[in-house]
Amino acid sequence: PLAYILCGGQGTRLRSVIGNTQKAVAEIHGQPFIALLLRELREAGVTEAVLCAGYRADQLLAMAEKLSAESGIALDIAVESEPLGTGGALLNGLRHRAPPPRYFVLNADTFLAAEAYRQLWAASESSRETMLTVHAANRARFGSVFFDAKGVVTRLLEKGASGPGYVNSGAYVFSRASLAGLPLRPCSLERDILPALAERRTLQSAAYAGNLIDIGAPESLETFKKEYSYPMRTRS
Repeated sequence: PLAYILCGGQGTRLRSVIGNTQKAVAEIHGQPFIALLLRELREAGVTEAVLCAGYRADQLLAMAEKLSAESGIALDIAVESEPLGTGGALLNGLRHRAPPPRYFVLNADTFLAAEAYRQLWAASESSRETMLTVHAANRARFGSVFFDAKGVVTRLLEKGASGPGYVNSGAYVFSRASLAGLPLRPCSLERDILPALAERRTLQSAAYAGNLIDIGAPESLETFKKEYSYPMRTRS
C-alpha cells in the first residue's frame, strides 16, 4: 500500500517545546517522530509514502533519504507552495503522485501501532471510505465521530465535545475515486472533506481498541516520550 502523510502543519502549540522544528521530526529518544511512524507503517505492509509537506519542509527533505533507508519505505515529498490546510495538502499530494485504487491517509502527529493500520486496511475492503476511530474517555482534544449500528458515519464534530465517545484517529483509507475531481484549494480534511463524505453516507468507521497518541500538545508529547517503547501493542 501507499500512504499520504500530512506533515505540513506549523505546530504552533509545540513552539515552546520544539521551537521552529517541524513537529513530525520532534525528537523521541534520539529519533524523529516520523521515523517511529514509518516503522509501524512498514510493519503494517506499507511500502511507499508521500510526505505532504509545508512548514519547514526543508527538514523533511534533508532527512528523507535516511528515513527511507531505515524504514524500508520509498519516500516522495510533495511540498505545497502556500499553506493549504490538511485537505489542500492531501489534494496537492494526490496531484504530485497519482493514487492507487486504495491508499492510506494519516496525520504525522499521531501515533498508532502497526496493528491499527492492518485493521484499517482490512476494514476498507468495502464500498465506503474508512476512518479509524478510537474510544476515548474524554473527547475534548479530538474530533468526535458518530456512526450507526452498521458503522456508517452519520455525524462528525470537529472538537468541542467532552466526555466519553469515539474520536477520529487521523488515519483513513480512501479509494481513488473518492476525491477525484476536487479542485486544489486551501481546505480542511476534517471540516470540509470528511463531512461531505459523511453526508453522502460513503464514510464508515473502523473502531480500534488500542492506543491513540497525539503529540500535538506539549503535555502529550512529553507523555509519549515517557511511555514510548517498541513495539507498542493493544492495551488489555
